[in-house]
Parts: sequence; structure tokens; C-alpha cells
Amino acid sequence: MADELPKQFRLLAGRTLIDRSVGLLAAAGCDPIVVVLPSDVDASLVPEGVVVRPAGNSRQASVWSGLQGVESDRVVIHDGARPFASPTLVHRTVDALSHHDGAVAAIPLDETLKLVSGEDVVSTIDRSGLWSIQTPQAFHTALLRRAHESALSDDITATDDAALVERYGGRVCVVRGARTNIKLTYAEDFELAEALVRGDTR
Repeated sequence: MADELPKQFRLLAGRTLIDRSVGLLAAAGCDPIVVVLPSDVDASLVPEGVVVRPAGNSRQASVWSGLQGVESDRVVIHDGARPFASPTLVHRTVDALSHHDGAVAAIPLDETLKLVSGEDVVSTIDRSGLWSIQTPQAFHTALLRRAHESALSDDITATDDAALVERYGGRVCVVRGARTNIKLTYAEDFELAEALVRGDTR
């Protein structure tokens, strides 16, 4: 996205993405709700009633910062630019913690995968058993903190929190997500999001 503001603060049918994401977490009963905020973003853009923590220079650093505002036994991590998750999906990830250290929303891949170098196809990858990971992701808070502390000590970087928990021996399960639970990243994603809000998915 080429906007001056981070995409989380872009309007979607009159409401910012962050407002929609905070709203669904509140509807799921999450408390407190912590938002990590870049220093150059006006705090007035954040919905009222949330705890604001400073964003880090990476996703991982931002989650670590956000964890400092959490005292509950369980924590849900969610992308501010993923406004179509449901409270029910949040509940299902949290419920899965009764038997696992972490739970992540995900959907199985149903498209062919190619390994590409430049413009050339190198090989076709077997997609069986492969899932596309979404948020929300839920964890036991103390365990997630320990995984982040270990990663800091070991200079390890991961693309999501589940990868850190997995690396340090935690058991993570998938919870069936939804194909409408899209992360808005590119301009065309917002066109699809507008259609979803209108209920027009043609």
C-alpha cells in the first residue's frame, strides 16, 4: 500500500480496519485489548478503551512489546489488517488451548504450488498437508513470553508467534479458519473487502 498511514488505519465502509479488528476482539470478550502503535501514528486514531504499546521495528518485536501490557493467563494475537475474523473463531482458538500450547486459525491449501526462480518454474510442490496460516492465534501467555525471551537470547526471527512456540517445544494445533478472513495488504484486497462489507462477492 502506498498510503502515508499504515493500512490498519485505512477506512473500510466508514470504519478503520483497526476499529473493526478491535471490535471483533471486544465482542469475543478479550480484555484487555492491546494495540501496538508506531510512534508516528496519532494515538487518537486508535479506538477508545484499548491499551496502547509502542510498536517495534519488526512484527516479532511489536508482539513482544504488546505482551508487556498483558497479564491474563491466555493471550490472542490478531492482525489489525484482518477485519473479517469472527468472535466465534477467536473462541475456538482459545478453547483449543485446553489440549495445546498454542492454536492458530488456518485453511488448507487448495491451489497448486510452484517453486520459481526469476520467471522459471523450478519444481511443483506437493501441497498435501500444507495449510495457510491466519490470525487469530491463541497461546498460554507465560509460554509465549518464554518463547519470545528465548528467541531474543538466541537471535531468532520468526514470521509468526506459533513458529517461536514450535521452535521451543510447544504443541500448536490448527483451528479451521475462513477464506473470508483475508489480510488486507494490496490495493485489490481493499476492493474485495468492500465487496464483502456490501455482501456482494460476485
